[in-house]
Parts: sequence; C-alpha cells; structure tokens
Amino acid sequence: MIKKKRSFISSVLKLSLVLLLNQIGMAKKVKAKNKPKVVVLGAGFGGASCISYLSNFTDLIDLVVVDKNKWIKTCPFSNLVIGNLIDESKITFKPKFNKNIKFVISEFKFIDAERKKILFDDESSLDFDFLIMSPGIGYKSKQIQGYSVNDNENIPHCWDGENKIANFKKGLDSLENNCRIIISSPDYPYRCPPAPYERASMIANYLKGKSVKFKILIFDSKNSFTKKSIFLKEWKEMYGNSIEWVSKQNGGQISRFEKKKVFNSDGEKIKGDFIHIIPEQKAGKIIFDSKLCNNDWCTINPQTFQLFNFKDIYAVGDSVDAGDMPKSAFSAESQAKILSLNLINRILQKSYLNPVFLNTCYSFSSNDRAFSITSWYKLNTTKDRIVSLGSSQSSDDGLNDERIRESKEAFGWYESITKTLYG
Repeated sequence: MIKKKRSFISSVLKLSLVLLLNQIGMAKKVKAKNKPKVVVLGAGFGGASCISYLSNFTDLIDLVVVDKNKWIKTCPFSNLVIGNLIDESKITFKPKFNKNIKFVISEFKFIDAERKKILFDDESSLDFDFLIMSPGIGYKSKQIQGYSVNDNENIPHCWDGENKIANFKKGLDSLENNCRIIISSPDYPYRCPPAPYERASMIANYLKGKSVKFKILIFDSKNSFTKKSIFLKEWKEMYGNSIEWVSKQNGGQISRFEKKKVFNSDGEKIKGDFIHIIPEQKAGKIIFDSKLCNNDWCTINPQTFQLFNFKDIYAVGDSVDAGDMPKSAFSAESQAKILSLNLINRILQKSYLNPVFLNTCYSFSSNDRAFSITSWYKLNTTKDRIVSLGSSQSSDDGLNDERIRESKEAFGWYESITKTLYG
C-alpha cells in the first residue's frame, strides 16, 4: 500500500508539472494590453502556494499579495515548538517573493465585492480583477459557557500563527509535580484534525523533559479521531498512563469553563492546573465582515474554488468547505495548485482541468517519532463535491526505525515547502 501511495503521488505531481509548463507556454503567447490584476489575500500556506504557482504567469497577470504581517509564523510545526523539539524561530519566515510580485503589508477590514475593492484599516484601498482569499480560520462567538477566545485570562489557544506560544509555554513552566492538564477538543471540522492529540503529545514531551510528573486528560467532543489507534499506542509506550482520552459518549464534551475547572455535559466538575480549550472554528473574520459567507465555511465550486455567488472571488485553504478534504497545510497547497491553473485557464479561455487532490498529514508523538496518513481525492460525478479516493496510514505497531524515518520525512517536507513558499 505504501509503495502504491508513493507511486500515485509521484504520478500526480509529474502530471501537474507537465500541465503547468504547458500553461506557461500558452501564457507567453498572449499579448495582453491590460493585464488582469490578481490579488491574493493572506500569505499563509494557501495564499503563498497560489503566489508560488501564479508567479509563473506574470507575463499574463499583475500579481499582488496582501497580508497584515511582515513575518509569517506557520501553524504547521507550531506544536513542535511547544514540545521543545524546535525553536520558534524555525517556524517564522520573512517572505521573499518574486520581484515581479507586489507585497502589501496592511490590516484589511472589508472586501467590497461589487466594486472589486479591498479596504484597509488606514482607509486606503486596493482594486482587483480577481481576488483569491486565504485568510485562515476565525472563531465562533458562542463557545463553551464561560470561555472566550478573546479573554486574556485564558491560556492562549495557539491555534493560528499569531497566537503567543511563549505565553502558552510559560503556563507549562509554572506546573509542579503531579499536575493535571485538561485539553478540550472540539467537534469537526477544525484546522488540522490530529493537532489536539499531537499537542497533548508535545505537552507530555515538554514536561517529561523537565522531569515533571503529570496527568493529561483530553476531553473530546467526538467519539473517535484520526490516527487514534497509533496515538493511543504511542502514548502508552512513551508516557505510560500519563495521557488519557475521554470520548464524547463517556463524558468528554465540555459544557462550561471556570478558572481551574471545567464541567462536562453530565454535570461532572473536573479540576485542572492547566486548562487548554481548543476553540470551535469557522471561516476567517474578513469573510464574514464582508458578507461573503452565510455558513461557517465558504461554499465554493470545487473545480475552480470560485466563491458561490461571487463571480471573480476565489477562496482556498482552511476557510472553505472542501468536502472530504481536511483542513491542513498540505490540503491548502494541493487546492492552491488547482485554483491557480484553472484561474489561468479561465483567463486564457481554455477548458478547466478536472482536479485530483492530495493530503499528507504527519504527527509527532515525541522527539524523533512521527507517523502519517496520506489521502487522495477527486470530484464526484456531478462535480459539486470533493470526495475521498482512499488513504494509507502508518502501521499501528511501527518499529522505532519507521517512526524515526517518518519524522525525518516530516522535517524534509516542511523545510522544502517553506523554502519554496517563503524563499
């Protein structure tokens, strides 16, 4: 199965490269008097991947990327910073985009879809012909009773690239022997399905490295989770009985939060020395502020990623409803490739490609131990939904050499994609 997986991935990547080169050849033959302006909103993995692919077509389009941050801090590998596997500087990048690409650093507040303008906090604006939105995630206003993502008294959730990991780790540093850590994991969908369980692993790795005795309780709003069997075995092997997972049906859904304690749906009170609420999520705030979405997630045409009811506005990454595809950096990069190629096809008045998508997700249980799941996807017969074609997962009983090898593969993937996207 693993060999078939690798072969499939290789074939898809080669095909995409051939298609890309063909499109570049077409683009160079076009003598446009007024090049359309394509603006990419957000320089995270989804937006930066669009920039990476579209940068091959600057003979055809004017390309602008807008982000509120001069430095990009990635969500992938942020858990490894918490676990003390890497330093925070290793997930922080100052983008070095192609000289033909304009990089605007400004806080955006509203998208005027009718007038095709982006309005900024400083009252300036930017016109566009085509807009690609990749703003990441936002957070629901109605969370667990007593909890707010904006309450500075709470432990930082660290679920985006801007939240303060240092403050999170400061809370861990204050813990003493026989401490109890409570993690509340939301129901799907949310950014990176296995991340709450990797985070529990990294907290355990951090405290184990400090020789602090601990108990981590993961209260879950679900009855199962991705890579569950591997995580449970890894926890047992690496941390004994120090990590315990509580399913929804066994009282895992947290309904109320107070300082130093939570209450589950059964009314049981559980005290904790460190309470980490992972917030419920939705599409990025700018999307709702601009009235571009009526549901939690953007509805898109999955062949082009054009926003439903908005002709020249596209969305990619965590903010979209991508059918069976999870919200992950790898998914965003795969979607960005198809969006970019089919946007160029639209400009060139060529037929759209029928996409195939990939996602590989690595998770770490401790230093030098990782495992993965790879899945691939296509459009359904009516071309209105992305559906799964199957997946391949690391073995439950992976030998030490296998876990070490996959940890090296994970670092290799991260180093390669961040170098490609951010120079």
